[in-house]
Amino acid sequence: MRLLGFVAAVMLGVFAAMVAPPGKAYACDCAGISIARALRQSTAVFRGTVLEKHSVGRRTEARTDIRFQVDAVYKGAVHQEQVVASPREATACGLDPKIGSTWVIFAVDGIEGSGNETVQRLVTTLCSGNVPSGTAPAILGEPRPPLEGASDREEQSINTDRAVTRGLAIGGMVLLVAGALVAIGLVVLWRPNRPR
Repeated sequence: MRLLGFVAAVMLGVFAAMVAPPGKAYACDCAGISIARALRQSTAVFRGTVLEKHSVGRRTEARTDIRFQVDAVYKGAVHQEQVVASPREATACGLDPKIGSTWVIFAVDGIEGSGNETVQRLVTTLCSGNVPSGTAPAILGEPRPPLEGASDREEQSINTDRAVTRGLAIGGMVLLVAGALVAIGLVVLWRPNRPR
């Protein structure tokens, strides 16, 4: 009799699992990647320590900008202070390292933001093959030093150039309209056959 009750309970559990609607899954889903493949697919590979993280954007454009203090570069153009973007959503496999932790990062060139706020920067995810330790795999070879300065200084100069260009364009249009109004006014006031 106990066996019959046990079998009935198991069958009821199986039936409930088959009938119940599936819940939403929010976990990152990516296959493992070898270091060799990660190296081939990456634009830049470096070892760095996380200095700070900033949340940027909303909804589909939400990302975390991670600033690394870089001490070794294995591939690509990487600065001493390198900002790398990663999706903020866990379902998009965003990287969320602890401040002060050292990582070997595999990143690709990406476009982040929209409109006039668009910037080109390195992007990485949990699926990029990043190594959460300061020990670089031997396959990466000998490192070289990073470029001087910070990667986002270049972004700031590009944004400044955009602002200056926009300001000059608006100023030029205002001067053009003002010049046209002055010319029309002079023609109306100084007509040769105008009654006095």
